[in-house]
Amino acid sequence: MVFMKDSKVTALEIVQLATDEFVVRKAGEEMPLLTINICEEFKNKLEGMQIDLASKMLIAGIEYLSEAGQIQSAKLESKSQTLH
Repeated sequence: MVFMKDSKVTALEIVQLATDEFVVRKAGEEMPLLTINICEEFKNKLEGMQIDLASKMLIAGIEYLSEAGQIQSAKLESKSQTLH
């Protein structure tokens, strides 16, 4: 997965840890940016589809953060404009 912000490209990876948590982190780094932990009861109901659910949730989170960053950048740019 590739994430772009301000013309910078960051490679991200979704990983299932030994603890059964799912994380998004920058490729090659250990520190997670986002974490999802699914309880055992819900895992049983998902019948092996927890990887799909976690991936969709983490991708949605990344997209949201990307959009929020773009909105914030646009707000900052509009505040810095001077009208004559």
